[in-house]
Amino acid sequence: MVIPAITLILIALAVLILFSASLNMGWGLYLPAITRLSPLRKEVMLTFDDGPHPVYTPLILDILRENRIQAVFFCIGEKALENPGIVVRMINEGHKVGIHTMNHSVGFTVASKLMAEKDLDNCRKILTDITGIDIVLFRPPFGVTNPNIAKAVKRLKLKTIGWSIRSFDTIKKDEHKVISKVGKELHNGAIILLHDRLNSSPNILRGIIEALKKQDYKTTII
Repeated sequence: MVIPAITLILIALAVLILFSASLNMGWGLYLPAITRLSPLRKEVMLTFDDGPHPVYTPLILDILRENRIQAVFFCIGEKALENPGIVVRMINEGHKVGIHTMNHSVGFTVASKLMAEKDLDNCRKILTDITGIDIVLFRPPFGVTNPNIAKAVKRLKLKTIGWSIRSFDTIKKDEHKVISKVGKELHNGAIILLHDRLNSSPNILRGIIEALKKQDYKTTII
């Protein structure tokens, strides 16, 4: 039996769409995610992934405290175990903490539902034990979603947070280009993706805060 060319094209297109959807959280095909706050308010939310880092996260917290800004930190379970005092400081200073899996491995993106659920639950238990707070926020590593991750998130009743501005601070080597990119893309309700594990993170944060002030943006947390 010969499969018509149009059928093969449609199958290939469907596969491409499904694959693309796994890499684009904003599509919400597999997993509903909050990628923007209210467009009616001139407010943005700062979020940090991949910490806590023993050196750079405290510097980030210092800057946020100086500017009276609260943020959301999506923590890796293993790093939280190594730096529990920093996680406690986050909560004590009014920030929120979310799940970013146990070790941010590529394997999580292809894990079974049971493995994904176990990973997320272990990370949540670590963060809950450290903070004494029920942790419900989640951000998937690399922003990758799929049906297994979606089922695990639903089972654990987590709230997925995406972003509307990706800083690319882990890719761009020039701090000024990162700051400029974020400043140009600012919009009402923006959720900004940053990282607190880079030696450039403190300088980038200071630059972004300055851009927010120049454009009269306030900050908030979900």
